[in-house]
Amino acid sequence: MSKYVELITNVHRNKSRYADHVDLSTRPLSDVSAALNGLDDGFDLDRATGAQLDIIGEWVGRNRRITAPIDDYFFTLDSDSLGFDFGTWKGRYTPDNGAIDVGDTEFRAMLRARIGANNWDGTVENLTPVLDGIYPDGNIKLSFTDNQNMTMSIYVNGSVISGITKEIIRQGFLSIKPAGVSVTYVINGE
Repeated sequence: MSKYVELITNVHRNKSRYADHVDLSTRPLSDVSAALNGLDDGFDLDRATGAQLDIIGEWVGRNRRITAPIDDYFFTLDSDSLGFDFGTWKGRYTPDNGAIDVGDTEFRAMLRARIGANNWDGTVENLTPVLDGIYPDGNIKLSFTDNQNMTMSIYVNGSVISGITKEIIRQGFLSIKPAGVSVTYVINGE
């Protein structure tokens, strides 16, 4: 029953056909209103997952696919899961890199960086809030130094920085810089 049936006065409340008619006429409007209210939550950057993030990526202009080194696939004696009869033999012409789709957490960081770059005014004073917004949970901290010679250094610090996150940073997917300025990334532990 729609919420409008509850608004029927006492005089007409006991007439079931009248209540059914009001419900039939107003339920589609209530359902459409509820669906529209759910769109904000469904496509919120912090709550969206999977295909919803891909649509946000289309709006922002960023794709989920990156080229990254192929790890944990080729035969190695150092691993139980990639030893004899498990790992794939690497041939002479087998590439070391492959195209992968990053997970939702990494993709969210890429989208936040793109959104921050699109909204940033290019001044040093406003760069710190943009860098802080890329990883709002605080697991990874980004800081920068303006070297005053058309270069800047961005320092990436965190207790655990995954290989995919390092590759995203190396390839410049988190690049927020003024035009004509080159950036050097310094990742903690490298």
